[in-house]
Amino acid sequence: MLARQSELATIVLCYRASTDVVDAVRSLLDQDLPTEIVVVNSGGGDVRSVLNRAGIDVPCIEYKERLYVGAARNRGIDETQAPFVAFLASDCRARAGWVEKRLSRHHRGARAVSSAIVNSHPRNLVACAGYIGMFMRRLPGLPEHLAIRFGASFDRKLFEEFGQFNESIQTCEDTEFLKRLPHDLQPVWEPEVQTVHLNETRLTRLIADQFQRGVRYGQDMHRILGKTHLKIARDVLRQSRPARALARSGLRGRDLFFVMMSMPIFWITLGAKAGGVLFSRWTAK
Repeated sequence: MLARQSELATIVLCYRASTDVVDAVRSLLDQDLPTEIVVVNSGGGDVRSVLNRAGIDVPCIEYKERLYVGAARNRGIDETQAPFVAFLASDCRARAGWVEKRLSRHHRGARAVSSAIVNSHPRNLVACAGYIGMFMRRLPGLPEHLAIRFGASFDRKLFEEFGQFNESIQTCEDTEFLKRLPHDLQPVWEPEVQTVHLNETRLTRLIADQFQRGVRYGQDMHRILGKTHLKIARDVLRQSRPARALARSGLRGRDLFFVMMSMPIFWITLGAKAGGVLFSRWTAK
């Protein structure tokens, strides 16, 4: 009952009832302020049983078919009631203050509030390479003008005004939605709202993951922005240029040291992602 009285609903996105969802939900239950939680699981499995075995009882929506992230987000929006809506993937964890600091910015007038990403394994070079590759513009120390505004929570009324997420694209559903919002409604940067992402610690798996991400990214960016696959791949490779400067701006101490040490691995992963983008030219539907 307490969670339903919260001003923030958090939709936990899960695929095939991954056991990662247990700690994702726990990180929300451990917050100082309550959040209305619903878990949306697609691709099969029984996420309710996974959570119940861990002693967790929260509302769950199950789909045997795979839902793209936009569709999963929308199902959660429809099943919750709180005036503000946030999202948490099952491979992520909400740090302390995640709910409170979001609501603080919303109460100060922000209709959308973005968040920073923290590395799950900041002393593992493979994880650091994946971290800087995926989240170089969401580092917690970045100044506002350098940060990208993802990981956002939204005033629920925005979905009534501008529609919900695109359900037909595999990735970039947040990019596509933000394109519909006028400049004054874009998310504010709030680096004190921090989400931990579980980064891959094994090189072969990181390379495979980046290639697969490249395939999906190439398909969706071509569809959303109309860029050629070659241009998208070149843009991916160009990310090597700002990575060092962004790391120096957004990280400190040993976190920065290990990310800088991971740069050779990072360059390899960029090549894998760019290769996936080029490959997506022949796999586009």
